[in-house]
Amino acid sequence: MTSPLPRQTQAPVITEGLNHWFGEGEARKQALYDVTLSIERGSLTVLMGPSGSGKTTLLTLMGCLRDVQDGRVCLLGSELNGADNNTLVRSRRKLGFIFQAHNLHESLTALQNVRMGLEVHGRKAMTNWREAASRVLTILGLEDRMGYLPGNLSGGQKQRVAVARVGWKPGDCFC
Repeated sequence: MTSPLPRQTQAPVITEGLNHWFGEGEARKQALYDVTLSIERGSLTVLMGPSGSGKTTLLTLMGCLRDVQDGRVCLLGSELNGADNNTLVRSRRKLGFIFQAHNLHESLTALQNVRMGLEVHGRKAMTNWREAASRVLTILGLEDRMGYLPGNLSGGQKQRVAVARVGWKPGDCFC
């Protein structure tokens, strides 16, 4: 008896022939040139290159934060080039972003900043938001900093708040 062939699964992130430009007219400058890549499930991928080489542009295109101009980006089975706003929002909700500059709201406490990450998941995620946010901050060693504003946190503590804010919902496994 032969076993069935393993089901082929598509890579979660695929780009093909991706090009991107900034500016208009004579000021128009190409930032990405024919980028083709596939990021496989469970892999660790590092983007390296000099400042201005297009790393952030590529990430914002794959993360539905910028419109695809030319080429193909397929994220978790959804084609992003020409996608309607609802598709982009649904795709964005499947991602978590940790920005290089933390992007914490200075007038909100660590706990409130994490709450913002949960809000994008709708009412169900907000049911036990305080418990979920407290749990993640505690796991990240910030149990005594939940009420602190970002200005009173170290750089490393701010980065951990940004990690917590990615949008862990009640019931998610955060180990």
